[in-house]
Amino acid sequence: MNIHEKNSVKKSTLLVAVDFSDCSRGALRRTKSLLAQHPSRIIALHVIDRNFITECIRQKLGDEGQIKKKLFLEAKARLRDFLKQENLEEERVEMVVCEGTPFLEINKKAVENDADMIIIGSCGNTGDMNNIFFGSTAEKVLRFITRPVLCVPPASDYRMT
Repeated sequence: MNIHEKNSVKKSTLLVAVDFSDCSRGALRRTKSLLAQHPSRIIALHVIDRNFITECIRQKLGDEGQIKKKLFLEAKARLRDFLKQENLEEERVEMVVCEGTPFLEINKKAVENDADMIIIGSCGNTGDMNNIFFGSTAEKVLRFITRPVLCVPPASDYRMT
């Protein structure tokens, strides 16, 4: 090992899944506390559920292009505001908004970005019956990922130092 290798610290890549719920806010806060401990790169990922887009089209709320454009613009603005509320500077966080099946896209982006860890809230904005029978996005991420996952519970009382 040479002197340059000793002095260089590998930056970790942390991928945090954001659905704008209180639980994902907790995940973002936990990610921020991890960032303070180690020089890291944060990827804040929001996935627009393809099934939601399909349902909007089926309900004749607009054509596919209009719906996607509106959803992407709104998601980017919400993600930017969400990060600002947590005092995370845009230069330290890469914002990613994509379309797809949330748990698949989270896993795909983790692999593409060589994420060292995924941070996700244990429950999100959906309160539908599918989660009761088939599991939440967090549970599905855990089933298929080969990387470490930190799952943050709602209203947790752990201390973030």
